[in-house]
Amino acid sequence: MLLKVSRYKIKKQLGHGATSKVYLADDPFSGREVAVKVLSNEAFLDPVNGQKVKKLFMNEASLAGKLVHPHIVSVYDAGVEDDYHYLVMEYVPGGTLEKHCIVDNLLPFEQVAEIVFKCGKALDFAYHQGVIHRDIKPANIMLIDGTNIKIADFGAALALNVPHTQVTSPVGSPLYMSPEQLRGDELTTQTGIYSLGVVLYQLLTGHVPFNAKNEFELINKIINEPYVPVSRIRPGIPRVLEAVVDRALQKHAARRYPSWAKFSEELAHGYAHLERASESITDTMKFNTLRALQFFRRFSDVELWEVLRISQWWRFPAGTNLVEEGKLGRSFFILADGEARVLKQGKLLGLIKSGDCFGEMAYLNDTAAPRVATVTSTSDITLIKIKAGLLSDASDRLQLRFNKEFLTVLAGRLSATNHLLSRL
Repeated sequence: MLLKVSRYKIKKQLGHGATSKVYLADDPFSGREVAVKVLSNEAFLDPVNGQKVKKLFMNEASLAGKLVHPHIVSVYDAGVEDDYHYLVMEYVPGGTLEKHCIVDNLLPFEQVAEIVFKCGKALDFAYHQGVIHRDIKPANIMLIDGTNIKIADFGAALALNVPHTQVTSPVGSPLYMSPEQLRGDELTTQTGIYSLGVVLYQLLTGHVPFNAKNEFELINKIINEPYVPVSRIRPGIPRVLEAVVDRALQKHAARRYPSWAKFSEELAHGYAHLERASESITDTMKFNTLRALQFFRRFSDVELWEVLRISQWWRFPAGTNLVEEGKLGRSFFILADGEARVLKQGKLLGLIKSGDCFGEMAYLNDTAAPRVATVTSTSDITLIKIKAGLLSDASDRLQLRFNKEFLTVLAGRLSATNHLLSRL
C-alpha cells in the first residue's frame, strides 16, 4: 500500500474499483482528513478504455474548488506523480443511499422527500455552474446521517459550453438513464430530473422502474414501455410523492419539470403536507422558510444552507420572553413566524413581525452586552437563534452578507426614528 501521495499521508484504504483505489489520508496543511483517489498510469494506457478513463479523470479534476456546496462532495486538489494520477476529495464518513433502496430497509416518506429535495437543490447549483452530473444514482449519493447527504463522483459530468475533453458517448448507469441519454441525444436539466426521479422511485419502493435480463431489453423498456406506478408496488405512498415521480419519469423531456427549481418547489409542497403532523422543524421547512423571509432575500442557496448549519430553531407560545432587558446576551435572532413586542422599562417601543431581526448588536459589538429591551411574543412564534461566535467562525462570504443586511436594517431604523422626531 502507498504510504504517501504528494503531501498527503495515507492512513488506510477505503475501497477500490476497476481503475482506481481510494485511500483515507491526512492533509498536513489543513489538518483535515481527506479521501485520495489514485489511478495508475496503466489505466490511462489501456487500448480499449484508456482515453475514456483519462477524460473522466480530467473532468473531475477540473472541478477542484468550483462546486462548493454543502450537499456536494468537494474536490480539493489533483495531480500527477511518476506512476499515477490522483484526486483529493472531501472525506465523507458513512455509506451511500444504496442501503435504503431495498424493500426491508426503506426510509420514512418524509425523510425520502427531504433527501431528494436536497439532491435537487445541489444539482440545481451544479447546473448553474455549468455542470450536468450524468450519473445520478444511489451509489453516488453519500448519506452521512439522518437526511444529511452529499452528491459524489462528478467524473462523468458534462461541462456545458466546454466541448473539449468531454466524454460524448453515453456514460452513467443504464438503470438510471433517461430515454434521451440512452439515445445519445443532447442532455439538459430534464435528463438529471429523470435520473433523480428513478432514485426517488427506488427509495419509495425498493425497486427501479425498469429491469431486464440484458442491456438491450432494458434500453427498449426505458424508451418505449410504461413503468409500474409506485402505489401499486407499495400501497400507502402519499399521492403528492407519486405525482412528483410521475412527472419526473415522463418519456418526453418536455413533459418533465422545466427546471430543478420547479422540481424542488413541488417536492417541497408535497413535503409540507407530509410534515404537518410532526412537531420538529425539518431542514426542508427551514430552507423554504428562510428563502421566503425578507431578511434573507439576497442570500444565495449555499449561504442559506450555511445559515441552517449555524442556527437553532425554536417554537414558543404567546407570552414568552424571548430576551429580557438587562440580561447579557451573545446571540441575535430572526423571527421566522409570528409577532412580538419590544418593551423598555415596561413601555412599548415597537412591534417585531415575521422576517425582522433583533439583538444584532451582540454580534456587531463583538462582546456580550446587556439587552436594552425586553422582547415578548404576542402569538405563537418560530424563532431563529444564531450565536455571534458561530457567525464569526462562518465563511467570510456569509459574514459579509449578514453585515450588509444588518446595515440595511439599522439604516431603516434610523430613518424611521428621524421621521418620528421630525413630527414632534
